[in-house]
Amino acid sequence: MLGVDPGQRRCGLAALAATGQVLAREVVAAEELSRALADWTQRWAPRWVVIGNGTRSGAARAAAVAVVGESRVALRDEHGTTLAARARWWREHPPRGLWRLVPTSLRVPSAPLDDLVATILAERFLAEPVAARPPTV
Repeated sequence: MLGVDPGQRRCGLAALAATGQVLAREVVAAEELSRALADWTQRWAPRWVVIGNGTRSGAARAAAVAVVGESRVALRDEHGTTLAARARWWREHPPRGLWRLVPTSLRVPSAPLDDLVATILAERFLAEPVAARPPTV
């Protein structure tokens, strides 16, 4: 499965196994999304491409449909994914030294979170009951 967080300047990609194991994550420029989807589809052979329904989701959906076909693309609500990605970032990259004393709400991650958002979108999709997986929202 591929998760995609489309954006104006950059897009997050995440490849997950059916078990939920993260196989790869990457942030690409928005204009590179079509090429990246083609490359990742060839590499991972996903059953689904899950796309967040936020900014530029229409363009991302069109790119995914061109690569994998209409029936394997699902749009999903992005509500709360940025906050979840930020929390995950701090779990994966805990602060050191005096930064530990600063609340996470006052710290800024040192890298874009788009790939983590794509991961969370894909994980949420995997957690849905199979019967509740229509191709679009």
